[in-house]
Amino acid sequence: MLGSLIGIFLTSAGIVIGADAVLLGSTVSPPAQIDKTCRLGSRSVGTLQGWYGEHLYLYQRFHGVCRELARSSKPLSPEAQADRLAQKLEQAYREHTGIQPSKAANLPPPSSEHVAYVAVAGYERETPVVTVREIRWRENDRGNWRVTTERVSRLSAHGCGARFIGEDAVANVLLDKSAHFQEEKRRSEVKAGSLANQLYKDDNCLASTFSIEQAKSLYKIAVRLTIDRGEQFAIQNGAVGGRLRLLTIPPVGSIKQELIDPEQYVTDLLAS
Repeated sequence: MLGSLIGIFLTSAGIVIGADAVLLGSTVSPPAQIDKTCRLGSRSVGTLQGWYGEHLYLYQRFHGVCRELARSSKPLSPEAQADRLAQKLEQAYREHTGIQPSKAANLPPPSSEHVAYVAVAGYERETPVVTVREIRWRENDRGNWRVTTERVSRLSAHGCGARFIGEDAVANVLLDKSAHFQEEKRRSEVKAGSLANQLYKDDNCLASTFSIEQAKSLYKIAVRLTIDRGEQFAIQNGAVGGRLRLLTIPPVGSIKQELIDPEQYVTDLLAS
């Protein structure tokens, strides 16, 4: 059950997290509300993208670990939360699939090296932080396969930039300088997201004016384009979409949530 497009944006006024609601290939009845995000406390949010498990085992475990971390009496940094969440989910994956390190030498190559991305967005003191872990299969120098967790990226530098996780091929092209999607690239929110990424690379995020509303709009555009053009980028039809969940973590105050039905982001894009 791979798929999904997670968007995480560091803006001039807070962190925005976007997640879709598709469980690709699920053979069981999904929950009434699919939520690939979780609140790890009053100032941080976790996300899960990838293999959700037979009978949604890893999806359920994700929310269970999130609740454990949210109830913890000891405050943890986003980095520590990401480590704990990824560790628990790797362990759950091993237990559910029966894969143990001692059996690694006898395993055939996996059908997919990627298992899941775990991301945590929050604040370290006053600095916004996004940190990502990947649970994946890795082949060692003897040709043996094992499950491991690796740190993929970290985004901070006082806050700017747009990052996508999962079926991100279309979304990343939307923000690059190629000739694709020229009409969309003229939109102000796409220009702002692309500029924020460049300012992040230049370590000049204080000059970014990328806003919360621009980040939300950028995510909706990226989802819509992935639905419409995904097959051109080898993304399976139906891998992304459904109701969108947008969470905002402001520098001060509580986390805010917004739900966007498909009819709304389709209309938003077609009408503009």
